[in-house]
Amino acid sequence: MDANFTNSTENLSNGTGNPSRQFSPIIGSIFIAYYSVVFLLATVGNTFALIACYKNYNTSALILSYIASLASADLLFALLSTFDLVYFIRSDWPGGELTCKIQGTIIESSYSASILTLVAISYDRKKAVSNPFLVHSQSVHRRIYLPAMIWTVAMVSSAPLLYAYSVRGQEGKLLCLNENWGDMGRQVYYGIQAVLLFLLPLGFMIWAHVSIFTHLKRHVRTSSTIGATTFDSRKQRGITKMLFIVTLAFSICYVPFIIVRALRYFYLYNGDEIWRLVQLLIFTQTAINPLIYCFYGRLFKISFKDILRCRFNCLAAEETRKPRSLSAVSSSSLVMNVNSKVALRSEQVRLSTRGLRSDEL
Repeated sequence: MDANFTNSTENLSNGTGNPSRQFSPIIGSIFIAYYSVVFLLATVGNTFALIACYKNYNTSALILSYIASLASADLLFALLSTFDLVYFIRSDWPGGELTCKIQGTIIESSYSASILTLVAISYDRKKAVSNPFLVHSQSVHRRIYLPAMIWTVAMVSSAPLLYAYSVRGQEGKLLCLNENWGDMGRQVYYGIQAVLLFLLPLGFMIWAHVSIFTHLKRHVRTSSTIGATTFDSRKQRGITKMLFIVTLAFSICYVPFIIVRALRYFYLYNGDEIWRLVQLLIFTQTAINPLIYCFYGRLFKISFKDILRCRFNCLAAEETRKPRSLSAVSSSSLVMNVNSKVALRSEQVRLSTRGLRSDEL
């Protein structure tokens, strides 16, 4: 029975010798084509999202660091899933035991980092709508150590899987299996993980977003009564709407996977069709977030357009980071400094004419 289980995110094969033998050539071709499209969207979209976060890193918005964390997790998931695609096509694990252990552990860490980041986003949004001034007073250091803490917790919680995975030969082929723990070990680990890293975070996110929308609804009613709506309140509603959709998409994609995985580990469901579908669903989720950023995040929409037009203007002038001596200042350097300030001012004007500020998404 142990041979029915593979990596922690349950690779796109079930580890029973030939991962694709139960599929017809047509179904296999459709699967590969679908995977290729999603992989392209996820890789390009999340890379663009990371570049957009870097371009606007000089802002004080902590939310950009959280979005960079989400994009990193989705990008890692998409890139590492290529091992599973090769495994599906060749019915043979394309690496040794170390690759099997590392690939499964990092993919599980990416999932854990995603949901922990969404919890942090929900908490940050709840504070932001209650007191918008907190968004502008956030410490720059928090943009570094909070995502770092999230990834540290994700990696530590997934570290036991380095022991769980092993490579075993069967019929002349290599299988990457999650079998070292046995049935009881898997049930205990994934049961604890489902509660601590999915059910509790999901419950908190639901509570946080209900509180957020209740506060915003009350604020809109009050603003309409006095006939005034501030720029910050409109901005907070827009950001909150985008991040709510991101959270909703994650929940919709992962709830079926968590349920079906639990049923399989407790031997309440042994089918393959639904299992394959929920695996494709969580892989599809890696390509959804960049689309949400583009359609609902105005700053990301502008940044994506600039990237496509090969416009990599940075809001921070590089010259201000380099100390200069008086003897090194020449007429040409003064002209460059003036030009950089003009370029900076032009970029700020360009954003302001589109109704954006540097800390707006």
